[in-house]
Amino acid sequence: MSADKFLAAAAAGDAWDVQDLCCEQLPVEARAGVVMKLDPYIKKTFKDSDVKDWIEWQYKYFNIDGGQYGIGKYMGTTALYYNKEWFKAKGVALPDDTWDWNKYRDAMVRLTDVPNKKFGINLLGHLGTTGQTMSPDRRQAKVQQNGGTFIDPKNDLKSTLDSAKTIEAFEWIRDRIWKDHASIQPEELPGYPNSILSTRLQFAQGHVAMWEDGSWSLVPLTQDKPNFDWDVVTLPRGAASRSVLATTDGWAMWSQSKSVDDAWLLFSWFNSDDWYGIQSKRLQPARLSWLPKWQTLLTEANPDLKGKNLKAFVMGPEQGFSRPWELHRYHAATHKLIQDAFEESVTRGQKPVKDTHVEAARQVNEIQAKEHASRGGK
Repeated sequence: MSADKFLAAAAAGDAWDVQDLCCEQLPVEARAGVVMKLDPYIKKTFKDSDVKDWIEWQYKYFNIDGGQYGIGKYMGTTALYYNKEWFKAKGVALPDDTWDWNKYRDAMVRLTDVPNKKFGINLLGHLGTTGQTMSPDRRQAKVQQNGGTFIDPKNDLKSTLDSAKTIEAFEWIRDRIWKDHASIQPEELPGYPNSILSTRLQFAQGHVAMWEDGSWSLVPLTQDKPNFDWDVVTLPRGAASRSVLATTDGWAMWSQSKSVDDAWLLFSWFNSDDWYGIQSKRLQPARLSWLPKWQTLLTEANPDLKGKNLKAFVMGPEQGFSRPWELHRYHAATHKLIQDAFEESVTRGQKPVKDTHVEAARQVNEIQAKEHASRGGK
C-alpha cells in the first residue's frame, strides 16, 4: 500500500482506521495531516520500559516534527547472503565479521566468471524493475559506511548528495559494476529487459554468489529451495563504520477515525507478546527484548533455517548501527530526480558520478526551498 492510496482514501473520507505502512509513507502522511498523533495514547498505555524496548532508530523515525505518529510493526535489517559452495569452488575464504570493503571487492572479483554469466554480486539500482539491489534505502548503508549522508543531519531541507564521502561511496559501487565487472550489468540480468528475475531468485538460481538483502527474505529463500548451501553475515564495514538498513515498517492511525478507542486497542495488541509470538515466526521484531526469541521461534517454525547465522541480522539493532532511510523533507517532489541521477551515473554508467550528483543536490535544494516557501516556511 502506498502513501498516495492512503492520501486519496483520506481525501474521500474513507481511509482505514489502522494502517500498516513502510518506507517513506509515515513522514509523508504525517505532514499531510492524515495520521493521528499517538503521544497521549502511548503515555496512557505503555510504560517507559515498553517505549525503551522499541528499537530507538525506528521509533524516532516515526516522530515527525515533535509528534509520535507511529509505532513499530517489525524492523528488518540487511545482511550479506552468500553461496558457500561457490566460495569453496573458487578457493575464496568465507566472509566473516572482519570483512571490509577491500575484502568484499576482492571476493567479488575472484567469484566472477563473465563468460559463463556468473557474477560476484548485483549492485544495480532500481531500473524500474525487480532486478535491483541498490535502491535508495539500501545504498544509503554504503554511504554511511563511508562516512557520508544523504541529508544534512540538522536540516532535512538540505541535500548532501554532493558531499565528498557520499560521491566516493557511489563511485565505489559504480567501479564494481563498470570497472571490475564483478557486479552484473543491466543487460546481463536474467530475463532482461522485460522479465527480469527478482534479486532473490538471481541468488537462489545461482546467477550471483552474494546478495545484500534483509531478514524478511529468510523464509521466502528457503521456499525457493536453492540447490546449494548458503549462509548470512553482517554487511562489510566501510572506511568509517558499519551500517545496515533498518526498515520502517509500522502502524499508524487515520486522523479522522471514528473508532479511535477500538483502533488503539488493536494497536496495543500489536505490541503484545501474543502478537510478537506469532509475527516472530517470520519477521524480525521491532523490540530489542524479542530479538533472541525471534531467532528461536523463526528456526522452530522454519527448520531449514537451523544453523544459519541469524546473529547477522540482530547485530545492527543491538550494537546501534542499523539505521532507517534518510528522507528529504519534500521527498515526493525530489525522489525521482535523485533516482534518475543514480541510475544514469552508477547503474548505467552513462554520466560522471560527481558532476551528476552535484547538480542533483543543487536541484533538490532548489525544489525544497520553493516547496517550503509555498507552505509558508512551515
